[in-house]
Amino acid sequence: MSSIKDKFKDKLIKIVEEISVNEVRYTLENIIEKKPKYIIDNFLDRIGFDGKLRSHPIIDKIIRRGPLPRMKDHIKKSEDYKRLSEKLNEILKRQVNAEDVSEIKNLLEKLMEKAINYIVEKMAGNPEKGLRHIHALGSVARDEGRNLYFGEKYTEETLYRLASRVCDSIALGDNLGIYSEDEDLMLELKQLVYRRFKSTFKIKPEDLEVSKDEASYPYTALLGLILWLAKRLLVEEDVEIKALIQSILYDLKTSPITLFFVPKEAERWGVISLPRLDMFIDRWVLNEESKAKIETLRNELKNFIMTAHRKAERERKTREVENTISLLMSNYEAFCRRLIEHGDLDLYAIRRMIDIVVDLSTKYDLKIYLRPLGTI
Repeated sequence: MSSIKDKFKDKLIKIVEEISVNEVRYTLENIIEKKPKYIIDNFLDRIGFDGKLRSHPIIDKIIRRGPLPRMKDHIKKSEDYKRLSEKLNEILKRQVNAEDVSEIKNLLEKLMEKAINYIVEKMAGNPEKGLRHIHALGSVARDEGRNLYFGEKYTEETLYRLASRVCDSIALGDNLGIYSEDEDLMLELKQLVYRRFKSTFKIKPEDLEVSKDEASYPYTALLGLILWLAKRLLVEEDVEIKALIQSILYDLKTSPITLFFVPKEAERWGVISLPRLDMFIDRWVLNEESKAKIETLRNELKNFIMTAHRKAERERKTREVENTISLLMSNYEAFCRRLIEHGDLDLYAIRRMIDIVVDLSTKYDLKIYLRPLGTI
């Protein structure tokens, strides 16, 4: 059991950003200059202590959703917190030296370890609480929703295994995490993220030509990623990266994947399981004619929505237009879901998209190009 717990903790530690000596020195100098009233709180805020814990976007949302205040209370009761407060107040009365920086960095590392232990012990590995967001997005603790539990009991081992999935996921923007039980696929994705995007676990949507609207929906964002992979496979000049992309596309066909979706609206949080994507990839990604139709539809839709946003700003009807665009994107999401899960078309969603596009175009005198929807 301890090995599973230790592995989860190690994964969490790898996610946490290290506080550098330069950060400590710069923040101390700033504190000495400003002399704030609540010195330790100001110091921790300026150095971004909470943010270091939340550098993975999915973990960030999960921690901010509830445990963060209790974690802070836990840290504030420690002797290390008290010592840091005393040290900072002492430094205010004199010049900072190298020993101060070293001691404060050491104290910060101890506080960070306490925060990590809190996540491990209280959030991830407490069977009495039941499933929580870190295990399955959208879940509530047993004491927060007793009527949702019907005698289910989870072992620590199960909870740590579930929580490990989030830590292992690749984040596409701030709203979506992608994970697979296939270790080879996850290793390939992490290698691609590191080599192509110089990151460890996050891809910016704009680097995949995924729009802000697309990044707000799980299936449209996933479609953007897969189409980007297919495009890079044709134009990539680096032989090793090209082989990596080819391998990722092949493994996506045969490996189940899990999507962790954490939009701003917590009621939409959820876990999406996709058994395999072979029909979708074979029919719509590796088939050049079909892929061209999907790409044309996607690009025309993005251009239309961008034009609608601009028109709305000029005519000061932003809320009305954005509500309609949200409805358009919801139907596009339904279209992408059917396409990805089953490899075929949601004709009702296409019909609704046409109706909404025509309605927006008529109201706001927008140029429309419906051929992509028709040819699909």
